[in-house]
Amino acid sequence: MITHAPSSPVTRVRALISDDNLLVRLGIRAVLEGSDMISVIGEAGDRTETVSRARSLSPDVIVAGHGALAAQGDSAPPLPDQALVLVVSHSEERHLVEHAFRNGATSYLIHGQFAAADLVAAVVATADRRPYLSPGAVAAMVESFRTQSVAEPEPTPEPEPEPSPRARVSRREAELMEHIVCGRTNREIAARLYVTEKTVKNHINHIYTKLGARSRAEVIAIWLGLADRETAPR
Repeated sequence: MITHAPSSPVTRVRALISDDNLLVRLGIRAVLEGSDMISVIGEAGDRTETVSRARSLSPDVIVAGHGALAAQGDSAPPLPDQALVLVVSHSEERHLVEHAFRNGATSYLIHGQFAAADLVAAVVATADRRPYLSPGAVAAMVESFRTQSVAEPEPTPEPEPEPSPRARVSRREAELMEHIVCGRTNREIAARLYVTEKTVKNHINHIYTKLGARSRAEVIAIWLGLADRETAPR
């Protein structure tokens, strides 16, 4: 009589679901638990809980909304280095897609642009460190690369000009200044950039110092070239 050794069980991808919307979490869980390739090991409702559960459960993949990807280095602690992230979002806006990948995402799906089988495939691909993107996310990244690759014309040699306000601040501070110019409050800016109000205030204080401004109105005037820049620091 010939006997056969039992086959080795398939190793399932351990997934942690993170989203502040309970219905979204339940929907994702229902899809993933229907697959024999994935095991849902937990859920989280916000960034802080996601970090805590990721550290204690060590998931292979975090299936997350944008809230789990607030800029690392702000008030919330960073996600574990080994965490692989699949973002599932309603937005295909370029800056949000870029934000996700800048902050550690491997894959990006957009609601309405994927089926249940795509979600399962995306989790498995992410666990294998293979990016999986919805068409809208692909288009956003292509547009980002296309915009960044546009060559600037060669400048005509001339005396070195005075640095513009934008040249005096960091990329993050320039992004924040655009919100200030639009008249948004610190709270509104914090919500849009996924940071705390304290972080926004710190950025604004740094901008004031770099541009020689004493108030919000003055810094807007300097930024728009409407103020006397001779008094601004060089």
